Amino acid sequence: MNIQIKESSPTRRTVTVTVPAAQAAEGRKAVTLQFARQARLPGFRPGKAPEGMVAARFAKDIEAESRQRLLSEGYEKLRADDKLEVFALVSADQAGEPGKDVTLTFEVDVIPSYTLPDWRAIKVEAAVEAVTEEDVARRIDEVRSQKASYAVSEGPAAKGDYVRLSYAGTIDGKDLAEAAPDAGILAKSDGAWEEAGAEGDLALIPSVAKALVGLKAGDAATVDHSFPADHAQEALRGKAARYAVTVSEVRSRKLPELDEAFAKSVGVETLDQLREQVRKGLEGQRRAQAENKRREQALDLLLKPLDFPLPESAVERESYDLFMEYANLRLRGGASPEALEKDREQILADARKAAGTRVRSQIVLSRIAKEEKLSLTQEELGSAVMRAAYASRTPPEKLAKDRDQLRLIQRDALLNKALDHVLAGGQAAKQG
Repeated sequence: MNIQIKESSPTRRTVTVTVPAAQAAEGRKAVTLQFARQARLPGFRPGKAPEGMVAARFAKDIEAESRQRLLSEGYEKLRADDKLEVFALVSADQAGEPGKDVTLTFEVDVIPSYTLPDWRAIKVEAAVEAVTEEDVARRIDEVRSQKASYAVSEGPAAKGDYVRLSYAGTIDGKDLAEAAPDAGILAKSDGAWEEAGAEGDLALIPSVAKALVGLKAGDAATVDHSFPADHAQEALRGKAARYAVTVSEVRSRKLPELDEAFAKSVGVETLDQLREQVRKGLEGQRRAQAENKRREQALDLLLKPLDFPLPESAVERESYDLFMEYANLRLRGGASPEALEKDREQILADARKAAGTRVRSQIVLSRIAKEEKLSLTQEELGSAVMRAAYASRTPPEKLAKDRDQLRLIQRDALLNKALDHVLAGGQAAKQG
């Protein structure tokens, strides 16, 4: 096979592989013989039909199989060429007439040349925040809140009580639903429940939730609210709204007593055991958070000095995956499909930027893994499959049978092992 390489872009090559007519004919003959050994034709025992009859009967299948074999052999040939470091196959085509040379054309994305930084010099320590008594008490109160009971109250709502209310918003005197047709329940609701004093993501409209504290059934209030400049819905970004709020019912929250009966209700015998269990859980969470941050910092330091063009197909694939993640997050946050379409270009731009970082880290960590001869043990691969199964709520045996999923799990596990190797300064064992 003769190979010719043409640069289409810094990361893409058009590779032409010429297969001599004699070699192509040998390949076709081998495929025909394979079909003849397996063919079942009337009047002949299995595998005994004449080759010419088999070639005529299965011409289309033999042609397809011969074509696929030539393409596969040609691709393996170009992958073995030391002039190329193939990252992904973009397209493949074949041309040629019977009895003549066959031309195989491949579009491939390649990894450009770059120099690894001195990754062994990267040192990042995990800064674990200490757990205080206040942290433990706060977490126990959260557990108590989850087990709280609620009773109808005639008095004013306190922070944490649940309030049934109706509200309608306006912007510059115009109904909010008219000013922002996609606003949905952000514009108006009859009979919604809200936690008085709820903050952040716990509150649909934070200013309204805050204003509910001190209101009782039958009370009405006017509440001003400013939407953030980066709100998911473009029509509401930076807008000042005014809500007319009416309370119809208050249910006061009653926390369970902090005693041994409460401790037993959560699976321990005493309050001291509960505090110790909560402390250990918080310490574990903070160690994990600190380790995640450490890994992010190390990866940032590794990639910071590197600026090389990235394979187009990889960036496009990662961009699509991230776009879907961002889009689903916005939909769950209340954005309508129409609003999402309006923000499509910005979401794509954000996804593409993040995709570039992902692809660059994949390329660099893969190279470190290769140069350091890192590999996964069966135990490490099994653990990675189990983690992926838990995260996706998919039976592990199903993941193990999905070759594409298994390949991605294996790749990501090896990349994580390479990052572990970087964090260890290259001192970790090179073989699993």
